[in-house]
Amino acid sequence: MAYKADAMLRRRERTERRRDQVLNAAEECFLEQGFHGASMSRIAASAKMSAGHIYQYFESKDAIIIALCERRFSGFADLLAVAEQSDHPASTSFVDAWISQFAWWIDPERAPLTLEIMSEAGRNPEVAAVVKRIDQRFREIMRSSLLPLAGPIPPDEVEDRLEAIVMLSHGMTSRMTADREADPARILGAFRLAVHDLLTRQCG
Repeated sequence: MAYKADAMLRRRERTERRRDQVLNAAEECFLEQGFHGASMSRIAASAKMSAGHIYQYFESKDAIIIALCERRFSGFADLLAVAEQSDHPASTSFVDAWISQFAWWIDPERAPLTLEIMSEAGRNPEVAAVVKRIDQRFREIMRSSLLPLAGPIPPDEVEDRLEAIVMLSHGMTSRMTADREADPARILGAFRLAVHDLLTRQCG
C-alpha cells in the first residue's frame, strides 16, 4: 500500500511539473503575442514538448488560458488572505502593509499579462468567472477588515468606495503596461494616498 501511495504521489508531482512547464511557456508566448496570437505549436516549441504531449495535460488552448488565469490570481488571493488572517485589521499600519503587497501585482513583468487576462474576461465567460470570484473576495475583505477604519458609512457609499479602490487597482496595472518606464514605487505611493483617504475619510 505504501509503495502504491508513493507511486501515485510521484505521478501527481510529475504531472504538476509538466503542467507548470506548459504554463510557463504559455505565459511567455502570451506576453509576446497575446492569448489569441500564440498558437499551440508556438507554445509547444517554447515548452520543448510536442503539441500532442501538451494535450495530455490540457485539452485545449482555452484550458491553458483558464489554468494560467487561476495561477495568476492565486497570487492575488494570497494578498487577500493576509487581510483576512491579520490579528490587527482596521488599523492604518495594517493598511500600509496590505498596500505594500500590491508591489507584486504591478511588477513590470506581471502587469501586462494581468491586463491581458482582464481583456480576455470580456470575451471568455470562464475567464470572467475567475476574475469575478477574486473581485468578490477582494470586496468582502475590504468590507470586513479595512473599511471599518472610517466608522459608520451608508451602504451606498461603502459600495462607491469599494468601486473606487477596485478601479484604482486595475488602473495601476494599466499604467505599468502602457509605460514600461513608469516608476512602480511612485505608482504604489499614489495608490496608497488614494486608498488611505477612501478607507479613513469619515462620512459627513
